[in-house]
Amino acid sequence: MTPAKGVVIASASRSLSIDALALRSGDNLATALRALAAGETVRVGGGGHEVQIELRQDIPLCHKFALVTIAVGAVVTKYGESIGKASRNIAPGEHVHVHNLVSARACQV
Repeated sequence: MTPAKGVVIASASRSLSIDALALRSGDNLATALRALAAGETVRVGGGGHEVQIELRQDIPLCHKFALVTIAVGAVVTKYGESIGKASRNIAPGEHVHVHNLVSARACQV
């Protein structure tokens, strides 16, 4: 994963506390471990690395946000698995949910 502008990669050993989880280095999104606020710089850990990213939107507990720019039609990856495709361009730090993700598993209404 190549970090987007504004994303800083650091050693996972720098901190024992993270705000969100991305288990695999190829994941292009992370899952919030607490409610996160727009404008907040959060620590994302897992997979032996840590990144910091500024959020563009509020992220509810256990919801996802983009770590890198995800182009419309691109595969969205969580925990090393494809979970769907972006239905529009998604910026780093943006909430990823049904409004911008077509699920690979769930029924689409």
